[in-house]
Amino acid sequence: MAPDGTGGRLDRVAPQGEYFAQAKPEVFVGLVEVLETMGYTLSRQAAAQGIIEAASPLLEGRQPGTSRQFYVTARLRDAGDAITGVELLVREAEEGVFKAGAVSETLSKHGRYDSIFEALEAKLGPGSWMPPSSPGR
Repeated sequence: MAPDGTGGRLDRVAPQGEYFAQAKPEVFVGLVEVLETMGYTLSRQAAAQGIIEAASPLLEGRQPGTSRQFYVTARLRDAGDAITGVELLVREAEEGVFKAGAVSETLSKHGRYDSIFEALEAKLGPGSWMPPSSPGR
């Protein structure tokens, strides 16, 4: 095991982020509603800290007799006058017939990022998403 407790494996994945032209409380409520609508179970909601943690339902795994589940961690922050930054991390856990138990991996790319951000934009209304070239971003 490495001194940092990672077992010699570093799998740091940068969160994917977007900005929305709405105040943090409205974006927070919108993201909670989006995740619930998508079937996630919320395990943590800390509005003041801007943190949401949620888990998808159990899904059939890639191999017979296995199951998988997705976990989402969202961090929201004020980024200006009525601008909110949203960072997402999606992690996949798979459990099955192997001896090691559940295997978990943070995903740097996955369609769930786009699905959540698109649903949040639809929830907040047209023009809420701020492209990277937007003034004030």
